[in-house]
Amino acid sequence: MSNYVEIGYPVYPGMPVYPGLPEVELNLREDLTKGAYWNGSVLSIYLHAGTHVDAPWHYMGGDAPKFDDKEAIPTESFIYDNPLLIDINPVGENYLITIEDLKAAGDALYEADALFFNTGYWQKRDSDFMSYAVGFPAVSPEAAMWIRTELPKVKAVGIDTLSIENVGPDYGVKNGFTTHKAFLNPDLPNHTILIFEDINPEPLIGKKLLRAFTTPLRVRADASNVNIICEVE
Repeated sequence: MSNYVEIGYPVYPGMPVYPGLPEVELNLREDLTKGAYWNGSVLSIYLHAGTHVDAPWHYMGGDAPKFDDKEAIPTESFIYDNPLLIDINPVGENYLITIEDLKAAGDALYEADALFFNTGYWQKRDSDFMSYAVGFPAVSPEAAMWIRTELPKVKAVGIDTLSIENVGPDYGVKNGFTTHKAFLNPDLPNHTILIFEDINPEPLIGKKLLRAFTTPLRVRADASNVNIICEVE
C-alpha cells in the first residue's frame, strides 16, 4: 500500500532563509477579530526562500525560459515516475558530490527521471541554521554535466541544502556558476533539468520511492516557491 509524503518545508514569517536574503513576511490584511468579514493575508517572499525550484532564466538570463513558459517547461517536467533518493556521505565542509558518488547508486540511476540528494544536512536546518547555511555539500560541476549528458531521462534534481551549488567567491562566483548552468542551459545536450533546493528528504529515508510530482506557480520569473509530494511504499 502506498502513502504520500511531502518533502517541502512550510512557509511562515521569519523562516530560515539564505543569509542576506529578505525575510519572509506574512501580514493579516483583513482580520475577523477586528470587524472584517473574513481573514485575508498578504505574503512577501523571495522566490528562492525555502523549498523552491529554479527556472533556466535564473542563471541564463536573456530569452531563457521563465516559469510561465509552458512550451519550454511543460507540465510533464514536474511529474516523475522513477524518482531516486541518493544518499551522500559528505567528507568535510563544502563537499562536492562526484560522478563516483552518483554511480554508487547502481543501475537505478540510469532509469531515474528525478534525483533527490540526501546529504544529511537537513538535520541541521532547525537545530543550527548557520551550520546548515555555511559549508554545505553541493553538486560538482563535473557531476552536474555528467547528469546532463549521460542521464537523458533525468528531468530534475533536488538537494537538502540551500543550493545545488556553493555560490561563494571560491566556488560559484569563481567558476561562473557552472553547476547551475549545466542543469539549466537550454543550449546544452538533452533537455534542461529543473533544480529543487532546500528539500527535506527525511520522509523518504527507508521507504521505497514510487513517484513524485509538484505544481510550481507559473510565475513570470526566475523561480517558484514549491512543495514536492512523493508516493512511497
